[in-house]
Amino acid sequence: MENYSLFMGAAALMKMAVEMAAVSMEKPSGALPRPAACRNRLLSPRSWLRDGGGSGRDEPPASRSFKYEDPSQRPPRGYSNILGGLLRWYFPGIVNLPTGGCDVAWRWAHYSLAEDPMGRGTAADLVVAKFWKYFKRAEGKENACDDVLHQLARKRVTGMHYEARVQCVRDWHADRFVHMTKEDARDTLMQPWQYMQNPPQYVGNDERCFLAMVMWWTCPQYLKKHEEGKKKRAEMRGGSHIQGSIPISLHLQNEEVRTGAKPNVFAVLKKMKQRKTPDPETGSVWVNPQSETQCTSYVSKFKQKYGEDANPEAEDFDPEVAVLAGEGLKHGRLWFGDGCVDPAKVPSLRQIRRGRKSGQPEVEPRPRASDLAVERLRAEMAAKEQAAQEQRAHMEQQILEYQQQQTQMMQQMQQQQQMMQQQQAQMSWLMSQTVLSTPPGSIPAPPPYSMPWMPPPPTQTPGTPVTVNNLNIIRSMNRGESSCAQPATCTCSSVQYANVHSINLLIDYMSQGNDDEAGGSGGGQG
Repeated sequence: MENYSLFMGAAALMKMAVEMAAVSMEKPSGALPRPAACRNRLLSPRSWLRDGGGSGRDEPPASRSFKYEDPSQRPPRGYSNILGGLLRWYFPGIVNLPTGGCDVAWRWAHYSLAEDPMGRGTAADLVVAKFWKYFKRAEGKENACDDVLHQLARKRVTGMHYEARVQCVRDWHADRFVHMTKEDARDTLMQPWQYMQNPPQYVGNDERCFLAMVMWWTCPQYLKKHEEGKKKRAEMRGGSHIQGSIPISLHLQNEEVRTGAKPNVFAVLKKMKQRKTPDPETGSVWVNPQSETQCTSYVSKFKQKYGEDANPEAEDFDPEVAVLAGEGLKHGRLWFGDGCVDPAKVPSLRQIRRGRKSGQPEVEPRPRASDLAVERLRAEMAAKEQAAQEQRAHMEQQILEYQQQQTQMMQQMQQQQQMMQQQQAQMSWLMSQTVLSTPPGSIPAPPPYSMPWMPPPPTQTPGTPVTVNNLNIIRSMNRGESSCAQPATCTCSSVQYANVHSINLLIDYMSQGNDDEAGGSGGGQG
């Protein structure tokens, strides 16, 4: 760990850092046991931490958890609570490092560097010896139980300091009558003078130790690490399970006591990774996308090994299938089912790959949270692209339908125009035939013709019939003038006669008739 004096910001804290550096090489005498003031603040009352006489016997089902030999007879407090209290009770504070200098006991390895002034060993030895006064190790598994205890202590020490900072934030706001939840306190970073007002209980009156802790909580490196942790936590998109703080091994024992039968491990694991109600945003019952991937990968590999009709919820949990589904053990942990399988029963990748045939299931790579986030982003981008393509296709379809409608309208208009032209041609032919077959002087007036969209023509008054001698009336009709007897109230001027060509034929025919009459009269005279 880097020297904390490099991260001091305020002048007052810099002065304290200089004083701490002056005594940094001194051995922290009296670190074990803790001062009386610290003990009183730590455990009040202390009755629950009395020696239990080994009331419970622990068996190591996995590398990071215990299970009780008799699940029906349990001590009043679990082994995790006992271990957490012992780690706080024997917290060594600042320890001397083998490489020189000193540091806060941030990790379980630092407990092994803090020697007891009374010659009883190190802080780690005291924690282990005290823990086994409350529980008994299973016969023939003493070394395995010690290994599990050390694994649990590593995690508990790290979590102890993490929760200490959160509790400092909550206590500082509680002194000012401001309620703050743990969720809000985890994302709240305070100034050094604020932290110094509320030291954790297990630190007690060791101001030098707590000052070093505050210097780390307020340095830029911690802020960067804090933001990276928030980012990784946001990538999970949900919790990892719904079983609470109970280990999977104890949860299986609880199910066995409740139902009276040995539960199926895969069914319990699947149940712990599903919500009771679907998520309102995504509609999924899985606590996070990774949980769904874990279960589906295990089911897929299980069916590849035992057949398509195999049901993992009706068969025993297979560690080899878990190794195949999650690319073996990474950092000593299975990707799926870790904590419910004895590590001695978990085969390694080298053992699985040795002598494997081509038809057997392959080892699948373990997807990381970042890989799942990238796949999720790709899926969202693909969904957006598909939605955009569907929208473009819909718009193109609408444009095509509009063009088809316009084409149909144009065709209908052309058909109407052709029909009108045919009607006009028929009208002209009928008028010409009527004129040619009717003797001069007896041609009736042609009926008015109007377009389909024009109003009907007015009714002609029978006062002035059209004959061959009414050339002036026909010429006036040709010029568009009205020949109604009531020009004041008539609307004949709005009537359009369609067959102007037929009227011209009538005029030409009557003109020829008049010329023939004139020629005949002239010939008679001659």
